[in-house]
Amino acid sequence: MVRPERLKSSLGNSSPLDPVSEVASVTAAAAPAPPAGDKPAKTKRTFYFYVETSERLLNAAEALMATPGAPRGPSDLAAEAVERYVDYLEATHNEGRPFAQRSGPLQRGPRVR
Repeated sequence: MVRPERLKSSLGNSSPLDPVSEVASVTAAAAPAPPAGDKPAKTKRTFYFYVETSERLLNAAEALMATPGAPRGPSDLAAEAVERYVDYLEATHNEGRPFAQRSGPLQRGPRVR
């Protein structure tokens, strides 16, 4: 199967179906913007997903492959989803401010309550 040529859009990542929300505007004001032209650094991480969630992610990535402005693949799709959810968590649990920097690696094992 030949992959269709990716269409270029002047609209970038904007979407009429996903208007800017109060959460995004609150966190956008609190978080410094990266310098123009610089892309944020990426890191490789390993996380576990339920099989059904993983399949849904891959299916969505394939379905959106030729859609202008959509995430380019499963990694970009997952990164965007996590960024939006962390923005939501900061807005609802930390008054819109970023959470404090960890002092070291996360503890392993069951949660202590």
